[in-house]
Amino acid sequence: MATTGTYAFNPSAADVVLNAFALVGKRRTDINAEMLENAGYQAQMVGIDFTNRNPNRWQMETFSIPMLDGIPTYNLQPQVVAVSIVYLDQIDSQGTVLTSTPLGPLSATDYASIGNKLTENKPSTYFFSLLTPTPTLTFWAVPNANSTWIARVQAFKQQQDVRLDGGYTLDSPYRFLDAYTWGVASRLAVLYPDEKRPTLAADLN
Repeated sequence: MATTGTYAFNPSAADVVLNAFALVGKRRTDINAEMLENAGYQAQMVGIDFTNRNPNRWQMETFSIPMLDGIPTYNLQPQVVAVSIVYLDQIDSQGTVLTSTPLGPLSATDYASIGNKLTENKPSTYFFSLLTPTPTLTFWAVPNANSTWIARVQAFKQQQDVRLDGGYTLDSPYRFLDAYTWGVASRLAVLYPDEKRPTLAADLN
C-alpha cells in the first residue's frame, strides 16, 4: 500500500467556509459578498460554541504572576476562559525555585465564606472569576513579604479570530476541521435553506 507520507493538510479558513457552503448546496458561483460576510460571522460563532462547550485543550498556556505583598487579586489576560492548575513557586534572591506547591481552587461560595479575606500568609488557595470583563485570580491567604512568590497559572484561552482573506487558517488542530466545517454548514443551512434538503441533519444520516 502506497501512502503519501505527508501530514500537511491545513486548509485556509476561506476554504473551510466555501466547503461549508457546498454542504448546503451552494456552488461557489452562487456566493456573493453578503453571504461571505455572514459566513465569516458564523465561523466566529462556531469557535465561541466550541469554547463554551469545553475549554479547548490546544489553547492551553502557562504564564507567571509575580505576587506582591498584601495584594490578593490579579488580572489575567482577557482571552482566558478557564484555569486548569495554579501552583506557587517560592523563589530565592538568585531566582532559584526553592519549593513548588499546588494551590486548591475555591468556588464563589467557598471564597465568600472566608471570614477574613485579607489574612496574610503563604497562599494555599485561589478563586478564579469571570464576573468582570477582565478575568481575575484572587488568592487566599493574601501573599506576604516573608518570601518571594510567583504563581504559575495553566489556563485555557479563547480561539483567535477567523479571517477569510489573506489565506489565514483556523486556530484549530487537524482533528477539529471536520467538526468545524459541519458547524459552519449547520448555521449556513439556517440562513440559506434548501427546499430539497429541509434540514442539514438529513445529510448526516
